Amino acid sequence: MYNDPVMSSTLEELERRVAATKRQLAKVGELRPGILTEQYNVCGKAGCRCKASPPQRHGPYLQLGWTRNGKSTTRFVRREEAVAVRKQIKNYARLQELVQQWVELSLELCELRRAEARSK
Repeated sequence: MYNDPVMSSTLEELERRVAATKRQLAKVGELRPGILTEQYNVCGKAGCRCKASPPQRHGPYLQLGWTRNGKSTTRFVRREEAVAVRKQIKNYARLQELVQQWVELSLELCELRRAEARSK
């Protein structure tokens, strides 16, 4: 994490860590934002079990939901696609972690360079 004003790393160490973060970013794989949930539905057929007392709703169905550019979207996901979709979601979370790490390292690097320039 970025901790101002104490710089605990050297310029070379920070550059090495940024380079390592970039290498990890290149290995992330396919990305998919969102969350995968199980949904149960009620149909429109009169007398269906989903309207019984107690109701026995249809499902579970896997549904992927995400928001992008201010627009929420959902998609149903087939069971056979679930493993790949979960991996893509995990990759997206990893991407976000790595980008945040890169930003924090970059902030620390910028401050260290600024401090070194002022001391000259």
